[in-house]
Amino acid sequence: MSDHHSAGLDETDVAIMDFAVKVATDATSVDAGDVDRLRTVGLTEREILDVVLAVAARCFFATVIESMAAGPDPELMDPLAPELREALLVGRRPS
Repeated sequence: MSDHHSAGLDETDVAIMDFAVKVATDATSVDAGDVDRLRTVGLTEREILDVVLAVAARCFFATVIESMAAGPDPELMDPLAPELREALLVGRRPS
């Protein structure tokens, strides 16, 4: 989870992850080359749009959750192994 480049993913998945990170962190920096890379690994225009929409929806959802000062439900997080729980938690901690 910490480095998708060394996670054994195929070239398509790495390209999607690289693109998703760029869209999520600085969408204004996305250029034609980024989109072309996705085409090169076989994604269609619709699939590229799906990636963008999924990233945007996740960013929107995260913003709403953070704005409401909400955190993960303890009953969902408590059963997880501590190292997995820590890897999944970003931002607020369960109260």
